[in-house]
Amino acid sequence: MVTGFGEETATGWHPLLNGTHELARAIADPVHDDPAWREHVASRLRGLRGAFDEHMQATEGPAGHYAALVDNAPRLASGVDGLVREHAAVLDRIRALQEHVDADRPRADEIRTWARLLVHQLFAHRQRGADLVLEAYQTDIGGSD
Repeated sequence: MVTGFGEETATGWHPLLNGTHELARAIADPVHDDPAWREHVASRLRGLRGAFDEHMQATEGPAGHYAALVDNAPRLASGVDGLVREHAAVLDRIRALQEHVDADRPRADEIRTWARLLVHQLFAHRQRGADLVLEAYQTDIGGSD
């Protein structure tokens, strides 16, 4: 039996997916030199950071979802290692963007560009993780010709 397969919450993705969408909506809002826009983006980014931390806790370590994945399909260990390395890269991007937004340094268009890259990175990470889960638990029942 596969516990949590297909459930976004099993890997912490449901809050992270929501947070990713919220950031994408926040950067899509018109700016019109409104300082509230930057605070809105910063708030969504903080929420995303919390959701990403939860995702890392749910997936990494000996009791995490990734360990269960490798237990079920040891051939996927290198793919799982890649996902863990991506966690560090995503976290670095979130931190850097948060620092820039909080410091009021870059213009809104720069923030949007960096945030779009983060959103893309998160969706790509999610897809790679989903592909590994599918590969681990997919049963080849074969067929006859």
